[in-house]
Amino acid sequence: MPNNKGGKNFKKGKKTRSFDDKKQLVKKDVKEDQEYAQVVNAKGNGRFELMCFDGGKVRMGAICGTMRKRVWVNRSDIVLISLWTGMTDDSKCSIIHKYSEDEAKRLQKEGELPDNFRFNLDEFATPDDDDDNGFTLDDPSDSSSEEEGIDLDDI
Repeated sequence: MPNNKGGKNFKKGKKTRSFDDKKQLVKKDVKEDQEYAQVVNAKGNGRFELMCFDGGKVRMGAICGTMRKRVWVNRSDIVLISLWTGMTDDSKCSIIHKYSEDEAKRLQKEGELPDNFRFNLDEFATPDDDDDNGFTLDDPSDSSSEEEGIDLDDI
């Protein structure tokens, strides 16, 4: 019996996505122990170091299974996390949603994020982030032999 419904890629199934400009904004649910956080550093294997907005606590977050290999989380992204309950310390959580830049700005406008929040961690360099580890190298083109007391004409 011939296939009357489609062509070569019929069995694979066509995955269509409909993007709406006015889609619903996912907000935190206090009953579910959810919180907003910003990604500070990627640790590998789907784990991230997160700075939470509930008092500046640093937590280790693991990306949930539905987002793994589908959503790419980068440094300074805003994410929604779900705290792990039933543990002695609350330093671990799961990342359940990643916000786009537009959604994050909308959250800040609605008052969900703190006012002193920075969207991009890479824009503002701090003295602790220097690559030279506090050492400064003198540029050889700036130094002259006259300052050292040696005259090249005498040689």
